[in-house]
Amino acid sequence: MGFSIKELTYKDKYLVYLTEQEFAGTWFSFILEGEEIETVPVVLKNIEPTPIYNMVNTRSGRVINRITLDFNVTEYFNKLVEENKIQTTPLKKKEFVRLYIDIFNAPKVPYINTFFTLKNTSDFNMNDFSMYFIFDFDINGLDGFDNDLSGYDSQNDIIYQYDKTGLHGGFSLTSKSTHYESCLTKDFKIDHDRLYLSNTLHDGEGEILSTLQSQFKTLKPGQSFQTALVVSGGLNKKELIENIKNGKENAMKHLNQVYRSVKSEQRNIQEEAFIKVNLNQAKDCD
Repeated sequence: MGFSIKELTYKDKYLVYLTEQEFAGTWFSFILEGEEIETVPVVLKNIEPTPIYNMVNTRSGRVINRITLDFNVTEYFNKLVEENKIQTTPLKKKEFVRLYIDIFNAPKVPYINTFFTLKNTSDFNMNDFSMYFIFDFDINGLDGFDNDLSGYDSQNDIIYQYDKTGLHGGFSLTSKSTHYESCLTKDFKIDHDRLYLSNTLHDGEGEILSTLQSQFKTLKPGQSFQTALVVSGGLNKKELIENIKNGKENAMKHLNQVYRSVKSEQRNIQEEAFIKVNLNQAKDCD
């Protein structure tokens, strides 16, 4: 359960097609710290099994789709205890970190804006917090999945892939990224031993993956981190950059709307339909 983009087109040309789910979304890393647990390093992919991610609610509209998820700190911690990866007693109190996803996919605009708001609703500090925005583009679909080239526009903080036809796919954030990287998909790695992107690009063609990292020092209990991801395409680099710049400007206009939504009572109500799903899948994971 989690968030992933399955397919993405620009002017009827594929930018993302049949990509593995974990390579088209957002990953997280941080270190949980508290008296009860001391320190626990965490790396979360965008797709994790229930009960690690619990669905809270969803809302679908013509232009905006909203998803609310919980990272179940207690289940994650207790799983590490069961697997003897940490030596301590299981947590008894339910602890969560809440993730709000707001997707703006308006008609007749050449970009998709997705807001990610992560709120530390647990009793623990989240130190060395990072979000990784990952896309394994397939420029021109299956016909060109393994001959992409990559680039990074430092002035606009845009990472992108393209092929010899000139078709580009890329993305950027409304907050300045701290690291970037493109590499062969098979070589991509984020784990406890490698938490920072290299600020390098793959040299030459290949089946390439592009990533931006946004690093934030500490999220204390009750604190939040928010940024918006802008994804677009272009028939050339200039068009791509212009589309993403326009997407960023548009995203800034929706900040107050997203803020009000994540604060609203309705957005934070657990939907009954998902209670059973979360419980059933949790049992299946035992």
